[in-house]
Amino acid sequence: MQAEIISNGDELTSGKILDTNSQWLSIQLADIGITTLYHTTVGDDLEAMIGVLRTAVERTDLILWTGGLGPTADDLTRQAIAEGVGVPLEKNADSMRLIQEMFRRHGHKMPKTNEIQAFQPRGALPIHNPHGTAPGIDFTVQRQKPFKNGRLDFFRILAYPGVPAEMKEMWYDSGQKSIQEMLDQLTGQKRVLRFRTIHSFGLGESQVEAMLPDIINRKHDPKVGITANQATITLRIASEAVTEEECFKKIEPTATLIYQTLGDLIFGEGEDRLQEVVCRKLTVLGKTLAVIEAGTRGLLAEAIAGSKELPDCFAGGIVLPPKQPIDTDEMIRRGRRLFNVDYLLLIGAYPPGQPDRNRTEETLVAVVDARQTDLQKSVLVLQNYPYVGHPNIIDDLYVKRALNLLRKIISKNP
Repeated sequence: MQAEIISNGDELTSGKILDTNSQWLSIQLADIGITTLYHTTVGDDLEAMIGVLRTAVERTDLILWTGGLGPTADDLTRQAIAEGVGVPLEKNADSMRLIQEMFRRHGHKMPKTNEIQAFQPRGALPIHNPHGTAPGIDFTVQRQKPFKNGRLDFFRILAYPGVPAEMKEMWYDSGQKSIQEMLDQLTGQKRVLRFRTIHSFGLGESQVEAMLPDIINRKHDPKVGITANQATITLRIASEAVTEEECFKKIEPTATLIYQTLGDLIFGEGEDRLQEVVCRKLTVLGKTLAVIEAGTRGLLAEAIAGSKELPDCFAGGIVLPPKQPIDTDEMIRRGRRLFNVDYLLLIGAYPPGQPDRNRTEETLVAVVDARQTDLQKSVLVLQNYPYVGHPNIIDDLYVKRALNLLRKIISKNP
């Protein structure tokens, strides 16, 4: 089954608001084994919306639509779907009752304009919206003629409000389950799709792929995808089977091979970020940390303080001028004076100007044992990294380099 996601609204086509709904829904569809072929964004124009729908019907089986279900004159999704399919709009009594009840709970009388939100294309089912006045639309339509690619004799439209919080809740409440049930019926058996994601840092995407040439190809079972995001390389193993247990059993040999091949390049799985991994390990060890940073201008401290497992281990940080050269020994002395911690994590100053592949300047990153009284012996690891990389990721790259050095130190020498 292949899908198209349609988002509508003048605020999207004008660029005033970023369409995050399509990205999020694509991820949810992939998690149940559905490929999204198209993302389409259309303004609040009825004829354009009808045209987009008819095009989607010709090339996909499943359409997820977000936006345009409000009560105002430019909320045209209900009408576009009805006219695009060729059916009238009809008032749904249950939807009307729920909308009126929501206004009563908030102590308001329902405006006349909100009545339109209770209308659905004939034959469609409303999708309950627990925290909004806009019900969604679940519409399965038999095709009038055989589908060009010969896959299904019907198509299905699920329309949700454009408000991300409402859309996500409605998806979790019913959308995900109903699509999974539909897939089970189509295949004649219950399908379970499970994933395992493994994160690494230290090599580029092409280097990691070259280390694992036999598993990152379309014929490998289970399938393995590789992605890069801000210098973190993620391997995503996808397995389909009848039970969850079978899925993870199929995944295990591939995961083991990845771990054996990449070794300590791997820092975590699932939702792990480097800062979470480091904070978790420090907390288990009962160790504490402070940072002193120049080039990254406080971003290292921000990453640690923003950890989902906000650490008792983090004592704070010092931010120094980003481009003014600073003596390493002085950075260590300053950190010791201000913080009573086990480790200091240092990022030095950046060279002047933007990073460039032809530069020879370097920026220091170091991990310091703050309990060691001998200044020279206290430096556990010091790396001078060339100041190269895309300007948009250079800060994140240095933050991760620092965290990764500390991760390796505390993993090997607790």
